[in-house]
Amino acid sequence: MANIKTKHVLVILIITAITIVSGYLLNSKPTPVILTFTTVNSISELKQALKVATQQQRPVLLDVYAEWCSPCIALTQQTFPAANVIPHLKKFTRLKANVTANTRADIALMHHLNVIGFPSLLFWDTQGNPLPQVKINGFINADSFSRHLQQAIIFPTPSSASQNYAQ
Repeated sequence: MANIKTKHVLVILIITAITIVSGYLLNSKPTPVILTFTTVNSISELKQALKVATQQQRPVLLDVYAEWCSPCIALTQQTFPAANVIPHLKKFTRLKANVTANTRADIALMHHLNVIGFPSLLFWDTQGNPLPQVKINGFINADSFSRHLQQAIIFPTPSSASQNYAQ
């Protein structure tokens, strides 16, 4: 008789454990993908990062921001981690320049890049050519940014690249 009760208790415990684990797995949210951005603090660091990206034939996205800038914060918290943005951002060498301190190096970098407001998102193609025509100034939502990252000018085909640079 004790054996039957023990078996029933064991079955109930196993069913309870399976139910708890299944409920946890079904209700757990997927871990968000966190993309890293490499920090650049000067013109020379930017040039080095661009050189490496060109050797790897990767386009570059540079986020120039300040910590006090609320649109910059929204871009980092809402747009960059969005599910429809991440697959496109993964194709880029991602750089960040925090110019909050407004040091000489910060000012020189902003002047070099012609940045006058925040956030400023600047792009270079796979050959290291700057793409001022696709620069973004200010906040952009995830849907618009996802479409923006897919532009052919950022990822030129060999024939479109020669047409773009011949102009």
